[in-house]
Amino acid sequence: MSRLPFFLASTAGMLAILTTLFVLSVTPNDAEHQRTLEALRSIDMSNASLQRDVLQARSSILRNYDPLVRSLAAMRQASAALRGDRQETDAELAQIAAELDMSLNRASDLVERFKSVNSVMQNSQIIFSDALELLKDGVSERHGEAQMRMTAVAGWVSRFTREPTEENRAGLNLSLNRLHFPFIDAFRGPMARTLIIHGRVLANTFPLVDAIASDLQVVPVAALVQRYQERYLERHAEALGRASSFRVILYGMALILCAYVAYLFVRLQQNATTLRDRLALEAAIATVSTRFIDLCPGRLWQEMEAGLAALGRATGVDVVRVLVCDGAPAGGCTLDGRDPHEGISLLRLAEHWRGRREPYGGIVVPQVSMLPIGGCRRSLERRGYRSWLALPLQNAERQFGFLSFATTARGRPWPADEVALLRTAAEIFTNALQRAEGERERAFLETRLAESQRLESLGTLAGGIAHEYNNILGAILGYGELALSELDAEGTPHRQVQQIVRAGMRARTITDQILAFSRRRDTRHRPMRTVPAVTEALELVRASLPGTIEIQTRFGDRDGVIMGDPTEMQQVVMNLCANAAHAMEREGVVEVSVDEIALRRPRELSHGRLQPGRYVRLGVRDSGHGMSAETLRRMFEPFFTTKTIGEGTGLGLSAVHGIVTAHKGIINASSEVGKGSRIEAYFPRSDLLPVEERDAAALDREIPRGSGEAILVVDADGQRRMLLEEMLAHLGYEAVGFAQTERALDALARNGDRFDLALLDEAVVGSGMQDFRYSLRGRMANLPVLVIAERGSGGTGDTSGRRLEKPLRMEALAMALSRQIRRTTVLEASPS
Repeated sequence: MSRLPFFLASTAGMLAILTTLFVLSVTPNDAEHQRTLEALRSIDMSNASLQRDVLQARSSILRNYDPLVRSLAAMRQASAALRGDRQETDAELAQIAAELDMSLNRASDLVERFKSVNSVMQNSQIIFSDALELLKDGVSERHGEAQMRMTAVAGWVSRFTREPTEENRAGLNLSLNRLHFPFIDAFRGPMARTLIIHGRVLANTFPLVDAIASDLQVVPVAALVQRYQERYLERHAEALGRASSFRVILYGMALILCAYVAYLFVRLQQNATTLRDRLALEAAIATVSTRFIDLCPGRLWQEMEAGLAALGRATGVDVVRVLVCDGAPAGGCTLDGRDPHEGISLLRLAEHWRGRREPYGGIVVPQVSMLPIGGCRRSLERRGYRSWLALPLQNAERQFGFLSFATTARGRPWPADEVALLRTAAEIFTNALQRAEGERERAFLETRLAESQRLESLGTLAGGIAHEYNNILGAILGYGELALSELDAEGTPHRQVQQIVRAGMRARTITDQILAFSRRRDTRHRPMRTVPAVTEALELVRASLPGTIEIQTRFGDRDGVIMGDPTEMQQVVMNLCANAAHAMEREGVVEVSVDEIALRRPRELSHGRLQPGRYVRLGVRDSGHGMSAETLRRMFEPFFTTKTIGEGTGLGLSAVHGIVTAHKGIINASSEVGKGSRIEAYFPRSDLLPVEERDAAALDREIPRGSGEAILVVDADGQRRMLLEEMLAHLGYEAVGFAQTERALDALARNGDRFDLALLDEAVVGSGMQDFRYSLRGRMANLPVLVIAERGSGGTGDTSGRRLEKPLRMEALAMALSRQIRRTTVLEASPS
C-alpha cells in the first residue's frame, strides 16, 4: 500500500511532462503552409502566363485580352491570400509583400497601356494590309514603278514588324514617302492616303508596344515571390526544427516508458511465454496480411519492411530478410540494416543449398554448429548465424526468392507449428510480390500503348501532309518539264528550270520518307538476305562519310533471311549510319552488326515487346556523345531533330521506324550521355528461300508521243486539270477536260467514238471507281482507263500498269499512255 501514492504521483508527473512535450512538439499548421505555398505558386505561374500572353498579343496570336486580365486578377487574389499572421510577426515578409503589391500595380498599369497601344497597332496593321491589297489590285501591271514602290512598302513593313529597329523604321518611312514623291498618278486616291497614314501609325506604335512589353518583362514579380518564399520557408524550417527537438525528447520519454512497461510485462508474463509467442506470431501474420490488402505498388517495400519487423518481434529472431531472385520486382528489405550484397550471397546459398531440404523446399537449421563441415556451414558461421530458417517465396508459375529468419546470439529450435505459421507469412509476401510484378508489367504495357498511339497519330498526320505536298510537287514538276521542253537546252533559263525540277525530285524523296514513317506506301516484301543489302548500303555510306569515321562490320555466319524490301533495308542502314556519324561529330567508330537470335520468352525492348521466336538483328553502335532520356523517347518522331537549322529534316529516324514496323520488326534503342548509342532492329526470320533480284540496266530511251489521240481527262482541281491538258498537248495528244464524272459520262454518251483513253483522278471518282468503270463499259466497252492516285495510297488490285502516282512525271505519263493505247489497238486489230 505504501507504494501506491508514489506510483500515482509518478504517473501524474509523467503525464504532465508528456502533455507539455506533446504541445511543444506540434508542427505548424500544414493547411496554412500549403495555402501559402499555393498562393506563391499561383503568383509565379500567373506572372509567367501574363508574360507569355503579352508576347502572343504582340504577335497577333491572342484574340482578346481576357487572359491578361485573368492573370492579373489571379496574382492579386493570391497576393491578398499572403497577408496573414506571419506578416504581422515578420517585418521582412511584410516588406516583401508591400513591394509585391507595388509591382503588381506597376504590371497592371503596363498591361492597360499595352492593351491600348497594341489595339491601335493591330487595327492599323489590318487596315494597312487591306489597303495595300486593294491598292495593288487597282494598279495596273503596266505601272511598274508603282508596283515596285508598293512592293518596297510591303517589304519594309514586314522587315520592321520582325525587327522594329530605328534603321528599319527609317526605311519604312522613306518607302511611305516615295508613294507620293516623286508623284505618280496611281497613288492619287484616298486608298494611298489610308495606306500612308496607317503605315505611319505602325512605324510609331511598334517600338512603343515593344518598349511596354520590355518594361513588363522586368517587373520583379518573380524575384519578389522567390524572396518571399525563401524567407517564409526559413521561418517554417525554424518552427519545424523546434518541434522536431521536442519530438525527440518526447520519443525518448516514450522509450523510457516502453522500457518500463516491457520490464513490468516480462515480470508478469514469465510463465506464459510459449502461449504469448504463438498468439503474437498469429497477430503479426494477420497484421501483415491486412497491410497488403489493396496496397499501392509504390508502398510495397515500405509495408514489407513493417511486416518483417512485426515478424521479427513476434518470433524473437535477430535477422529477418526477404531475398529476391533476379527478375523479380526490384528492391529488397532487411530488418537488421546489413549490407545488401550480403543478402545476395545469402540468396545464392539458399538456391544452391547442398544439405537437407523440406518437402515444400524450405531449409531448417536449428543449430548451425551441427551441420557437416563444408561451404554451407562456413558461409553461415561467417555471418554469425547460430540458427537459420529459409522459406521459399514461390507459386505455381515461378519462384521470387526466400524469406529468411536467423539468430545470432544462440541456437533456436523451429517447431513445426511455428514453421507452418511462417509459411503462411511467406505466401502473403509471395502474393504481394506477384501483384507488384503484375502492376509493373501493366504500367509498362500502358506506357507502350500510349507511345504506339502517339506515333500512330503522328504517322496519320505525316501521311496527310505528304499527300498534300505531292499535289504541290505535281504542279512544280509538271510545269517545270513543260518549260524545259520549250527552252533552249544550252541556255541559262533551261539550266535554271532544270535545277527547279531536280529540287522537286529531291523534295519527293522527303515525301517518301514521310510515307515510310506513316507506313502508307505500298511495299512488296519477299525473302531476302540481310547481309548483302547491308553490305551494299555500307559501300554508299563509306563514300559519303569523312575519312575520320571508321566503319566496322560484324556479321554472323547464317544467311539472315527475312521478308523485306532490299531498298528499304538499305535506307534503314544509311539513315542509322548517318545519325551515328552526326552523333560522333565527324570522328569515331561506327559498328554495324547482323546476327540471328532465338528467344524462348518475351523480351521488353525500348519501343515494343519482342515475342518468342527467331529474329535477324541489325545493330548500329556509335561512340558519340549519346542521348538524354527525353531525346531517346522522342527520337523517332517526324521532324524532331537535335541538329541545327539546315543540317537535317528530322525524318531519317522516323523513316527507319516506319520501315522496321512495316517489316513487322521491333526497335530497341539504348544510349548514355557521353558513352555513345546503340540502335537495334529485330526482324522476324523467314524460312523461305531468298529470291535474287534481277535489276535490268537502265536504258536511255526517247519519250513516246501521241498522234492526236483524244484523251478524256476527269479532275476536279482546275489547276491540276489544266496542267494535265498542257502535258498531254505537249506529248501530241488532244485533251478534253471535265471537272465532274457526270459531265464526262454525258460526253461519252454523245460522242464516245471520239476518245481513245480516259485519264481519271482517283479523288474525283473515289469509292465509286467500280460504278464509274461499269458506266464506261455500258457506253464504250473498249475504252482504256488510267487512274492517277495519291502516292503510297495503296493499289486497287490492278496490276496491269493502269495506275499512276502523284506527283506525275511526264515520262511516266507518256509511257503509260503509249502502252495502254498500243494494247487497245492490238486488241481491236486481233480477230474476234
